[in-house]
Amino acid sequence: MSKLARLIALEEGFYVPGSLPQRNNNPGDLRHSNHSQHDPAHPDAIGQIDTIEHGWADLERQLELFAKRGLTLRAAIYEFAPPTENNSERYLEFVCQGLGVNSDCTVAEALALG
Repeated sequence: MSKLARLIALEEGFYVPGSLPQRNNNPGDLRHSNHSQHDPAHPDAIGQIDTIEHGWADLERQLELFAKRGLTLRAAIYEFAPPTENNSERYLEFVCQGLGVNSDCTVAEALALG
């Protein structure tokens, strides 16, 4: 898995025992992905993914989609973790610091860092 995905999982709380991302096998805390399932009463909730391997694959796939769109880390984080739900600027700062890049770095460049 990419360093970018690991940083996102860390920021989303995946490594916290019993956290929602951990319970849902969803390190990126994704709402929708190839392997996500939802309670019909809450179709836009954080997705439940069948295995952790699928959870990581879904996060990497989402990052590849951002890369193909040419998004910068700033644009991707603000889409991924919107200010209405998160402290997006702090999230962005954490990811950029972890990667050693600035917010204008593209997701494609960030994924190439490992």
